[in-house]
Amino acid sequence: MHDAVTTKLNDTLKELYHMAIDADKKLAELRTKGQAKFNAVLREDSQFITKADHFLPYVAELVEELEILITVSEQEYQALLSRMVHKIQLLAETLQQFMRLPSA
Repeated sequence: MHDAVTTKLNDTLKELYHMAIDADKKLAELRTKGQAKFNAVLREDSQFITKADHFLPYVAELVEELEILITVSEQEYQALLSRMVHKIQLLAETLQQFMRLPSA
């Protein structure tokens, strides 16, 4: 059962990776125009350890968590999976909202 979940998470992270690359390109363009002046893409209460002004480091954190998820005990699995799903949803929503913003 965990193999199917792991495969789905891996597929989702691949999608987020490609979305993050596009979003980071857009951020770089905005910054060349003096815009997008912030220190972190996500708020401090986002449950991410990462604090970055672009998206790819957040995807990297999720990839690390997936690697950990594969190795944890059954007890730890559910808690880590739940936190990871929440973080994936938050990052996906943020990426989608950001990409809908008009380019300057």
